[in-house]
Parts: sequence; structure tokens; C-alpha cells
Amino acid sequence: MKKVIFLLLFAASNLIIAQNIAFEQVGIQVDPGNGSYVLDLLDDFYGNIEKPEGVNISLNRVYFKPEGVEATHYLTFTGTVKGLAALRKIRGGSKYSTFNTNILKFGKVVSTVGGSTLMRMNLDKAALPVVQVWKWRVDDVSSFAGAFSNLIKGFPQEGYLSLGQFSHGTSSDGETHYIYVTHEDYEAALGWGPKTQQQQETFVKFQKATNKYSNFLGSMTLMNVKTW
Repeated sequence: MKKVIFLLLFAASNLIIAQNIAFEQVGIQVDPGNGSYVLDLLDDFYGNIEKPEGVNISLNRVYFKPEGVEATHYLTFTGTVKGLAALRKIRGGSKYSTFNTNILKFGKVVSTVGGSTLMRMNLDKAALPVVQVWKWRVDDVSSFAGAFSNLIKGFPQEGYLSLGQFSHGTSSDGETHYIYVTHEDYEAALGWGPKTQQQQETFVKFQKATNKYSNFLGSMTLMNVKTW
């Protein structure tokens, strides 16, 4: 029911809602100086499989992160639930076992999470190379959705925008929702933020409203290394 209310709120605000997708994300703590070896191993495996239709695989390097986040890289799988289930079958067997063993020579897996998007906009900007992610623990989903709808109307984003929920692998912080935005380059990411007085007022209003029924858990900035 909450998801239905959420989607109706966005439809009422005349936003373009694309088909929602699922995701799996693996956090990897790569030992210093070994990033190129990990990329080569990933490229050798994922660059030589027949991906299920609609599935995307990407490796991102972490540039900024809050205290306590161990991952230096995130390997992310996105697509339909059916597509990710089919990919999971490929991510098995002796070849995958060897690949996984070799990866662990250069780092370790520190997190695995999964979830789905609730809303996506500006799909043509999804491949932009720099990503910002914000996380919350939300107690009142419908109120958060309404506040976010107002934020986007008053502070529209130029890059790809995704709002989604975590359903697997959440930490003791209890993160439930995230906002994901892409930027064309590092400079654009550093300069992100409300520019006009109206945008600033809209942003502050969103913060004040959501502080009543959610806890902000931090943000990260990532740079795409490769997409398969």
C-alpha cells in the first residue's frame, strides 16, 4: 500500500516514472595498489559472459565516504528481478569460483546489499561517470515521499535520478531508502547543490520536514571505472 501511495504522489507531480528495476551491490575493500588487478579479473569474467537482457554491471571507485564505510569499490548489478536471477546462475560454477578466489587475493568483500528502485528520472543521463548517493532510515515512507516530491519540483536534477529502497543486507544503522544522482564530471559533482534562493528554500524545507520521521545516514561520491 505504501508503494502505491508513493507512486501516486509522483504521478501527480507530472514526473516521468520509468520501469523500476532491482539491484545487487557488492562492496569490495581493495588492498592499496591492487585496483588494476581487480579490474582485470572482473573484465576477464564479466566481459566474457552472455549477460541476460537488460542487465548492467558496473564497477565504481569510492572518492568520498562517511566514517565507517570500508569499501573502496562497489560492484553493482542492475536489471529486472528475472534478469538478476538469471545472472546469479552464471555467477556460479568452477569458473566463477576460480574468479572469486583470485579476487580475494587482492581485497575482501565487506558488504552485500540488494533492493529496488521506486522512481527513476532522466534515464538518458544514467551512464554519466560520477555518482552521489544519500542514505536514510525512514520511519514514515508516505511523508518522506511527499517531501521528496516537493523537493524535486523546486530543485530539479540535471542528471539521472533514482529513489529506491533497500530490502537485503542492511546494516545496524537500519538504512531503508537512498537517493542516487549522476553528474557529467567531478567538477559538476563538487559544485552540486541548490543555486537559487528558491532552490535553497526548497532544500531546507525538505531537510526540516524529513528530520521529523527519518534519520540521514550519510553520503558517498563514486567514479565509474567500467561498465559491462
